[in-house]
Amino acid sequence: MKDKIERSMKLKHNLCIPIGRLSDELITEVLRYGIDTGFEHSFLTEGFPLFPTYSICTRWRNVAINSPSLWYRIPLPCPQSLFRLIRDRSRNHSLNVFLLSDSEYGELNTALLGESLRQLAPRIHKLQVLWSKVATQPDIPTLENFLSVYIGHKEFSVLRDLDLTDTFDDDPERNPIVLNIPALLKLRFNGAPKIIPRSIASLIHLDFKWSRLKISEILDLLSYYPQLKTCSITNPECCGDLEDEDDHDVVALNQLESLVIDFVHLSEMQSILAHLTLPVSARLTLGTYLDEPDDILFHNFIGPYLSKCEELKISDDETTIIYSMTYQSRGPVSVSHGFPDGPPAEIDAFPALSLHSINITLLDIRYSILPSLGDIIDAFTAWSKIAHIRVCTEELEFERLLTALEDTPTVVCPLLRTLDCTGTQFSSLRMKQFLDFREKKGVCIQTLKFTRGFAHYGVDELLSSATTTIVQSDPVEHQVDDSTET
Repeated sequence: MKDKIERSMKLKHNLCIPIGRLSDELITEVLRYGIDTGFEHSFLTEGFPLFPTYSICTRWRNVAINSPSLWYRIPLPCPQSLFRLIRDRSRNHSLNVFLLSDSEYGELNTALLGESLRQLAPRIHKLQVLWSKVATQPDIPTLENFLSVYIGHKEFSVLRDLDLTDTFDDDPERNPIVLNIPALLKLRFNGAPKIIPRSIASLIHLDFKWSRLKISEILDLLSYYPQLKTCSITNPECCGDLEDEDDHDVVALNQLESLVIDFVHLSEMQSILAHLTLPVSARLTLGTYLDEPDDILFHNFIGPYLSKCEELKISDDETTIIYSMTYQSRGPVSVSHGFPDGPPAEIDAFPALSLHSINITLLDIRYSILPSLGDIIDAFTAWSKIAHIRVCTEELEFERLLTALEDTPTVVCPLLRTLDCTGTQFSSLRMKQFLDFREKKGVCIQTLKFTRGFAHYGVDELLSSATTTIVQSDPVEHQVDDSTET
């Protein structure tokens, strides 16, 4: 009796403190937040995690037990007691299911695994599969055989998101995976192209990864899904063998909004694009490489894209130099060109690039080392329509760019009105000299943008400019709009 009274008093006390006055809905949201971060990784590495927040107190535990939205994720295989618990507590809520051929629950019972998956199929909204050989169990079937035997034509009526990773083997005798998935919208597939599910009329988003892809395999893959809106194909290990693909049918992707094809030999990329019909508005993100540097071949490839672009951005990362182009008449195009030993120290063939892109009005350069003074002058002379330059580089490199913009007798970039050097350190005295030069030539810079604290020596003189609007931005990474005008 005493214990009962103490429990009752404790319960009433808990209801009086702030956390005890939370509604069931708020408690559910708190618990859901606790399982969302990193949950998929923990499923695949630790099995089903039992969250301590579910047992903070009797009330929280009861809320958790009676909230189907907290029990919508389930790993397969798992102990049958756990399977039934999650299945029943989730009630009719849609499910996220994680299916593995290799798990911590001992030898795989494929019949039981298939039965469990088939039972949940009508409720699965998202399905993630990791299928691989298990050294201790050589009789595990291939994924397509497992699904054929145990799932057959069972309909996954609410499945919208399918993520398949198959590292079983690349046997040429394998067949495509067959699933009844009439509502699927998104497919992420990492495996041999010959086994990818096909004829999915509802599919609009495809993310495909595999190595040593051939041109014909990429084109065949795209032909399976003519209704795609977004498509990403990543080829982490090149094939290297060029093929004659002139006889392949042209593939029309008339609904496409975005196409990503990454790490394909430049000649192969040309062949792929020649066999595609895409909407003019589609965004293209292309990753190319060459075994040996060849400026002529590369400029022949990128030239047509440069010829009509109005904005050009040149940047680099650890392995590639990136050309990003935007247009008024078509969707944006980005070409990331890889090099065996990383991108060149400075932008190669700068004047040649300018000859292909004489119509640009905005130039954005994010490169540590700029071309030689002569190359910059030649390029800027061709880029006579430039009105806006953004540049992020080293201080001495930036001074070389200013010197190029002071060339005489004909002033280069006569339409230049905005100079944005955000992220670049510079001498205020040198900048004031540059601004005065442009003003005297009748082509003054109307707006100068830079990072607060990055200008040194004579900042006050720079800020006192009567003809140039000074816009300073706070030195904050990934800043959105912290600029102020002086």
